[in-house]
Amino acid sequence: MGLIETDETNLYTFEPFAAHEFYTEVNRALVKQTLAHLKPATDNATLTIVDMACGTGAVTRLIAEELVRQGRITNIKLIGVDPSAEALRRAEKGMEESGLPISAAFIQGEAEDLPNIVQNVDAAFFCNAIHLVPDKLVAFQQVSSILAPHGIFGCNSAFYEGTYVPGTERFYRLWTRRAVGWLKQEHPEARLSREAKAMAMQWLTKDQYIQDLKQTGFATVETQQTDAVISLDGWRDLGQYWLFIEEHCQVFLWLSVLRRWMSLCIRPAKRWTQRGATHLVTNGCH
Repeated sequence: MGLIETDETNLYTFEPFAAHEFYTEVNRALVKQTLAHLKPATDNATLTIVDMACGTGAVTRLIAEELVRQGRITNIKLIGVDPSAEALRRAEKGMEESGLPISAAFIQGEAEDLPNIVQNVDAAFFCNAIHLVPDKLVAFQQVSSILAPHGIFGCNSAFYEGTYVPGTERFYRLWTRRAVGWLKQEHPEARLSREAKAMAMQWLTKDQYIQDLKQTGFATVETQQTDAVISLDGWRDLGQYWLFIEEHCQVFLWLSVLRRWMSLCIRPAKRWTQRGATHLVTNGCH
């Protein structure tokens, strides 16, 4: 998923949405669940953690907070990777202002660059973005290739087959129809891409995610699914994020206030034993 960064895209960032309490809490749950499976700290052993598609660093800071809570503040190598230079600039600023006793290195790059950026990773995160990746098998293979023997992978998404809470489907259809109608009226020059629409529609089920993870060498995958109530302001902020519009406008420019959130935390079987976990978290008021 290549990213073309412009002054315009830098005006419509993910930062306002990431600042909402519900977003923080759902990702904190995933971070806590994932890092709970870390091997015990040993003297002088460096713990390497990478936050893929880190954006403005909201999840990176949550990772640092959890490490501090666990008493792991030395020999930490925390890396955030994102294709957007502006997002990384904001991530660096946010990390500096957090006052946390753990620093992070932010590196510009795409997911396919990971093997050249970092190796022997103890924990990798890919939060709120896996649904944007067309070939998830390739993405999981890339993650698996950078993990250490005890490595863990955690990811989540609110865009998957089964995300609609029963009874809310009509609301989604009406809101989408009216959003598309508004676009046609206010911007008649805009044309919806059938190819982009087809890609946006390619959501996997929970079982398909599990199957893909196992196919790429991950062990037993645990899943947890909870309902998340997202405020109207939250969806407005998400709807103004340029990448969300680019990837989802064709089908879901505006979404409803209630949906499910999926999170995953797994361990690769080919490198470790049967201890794995996949955590699907959906939390109130994301």
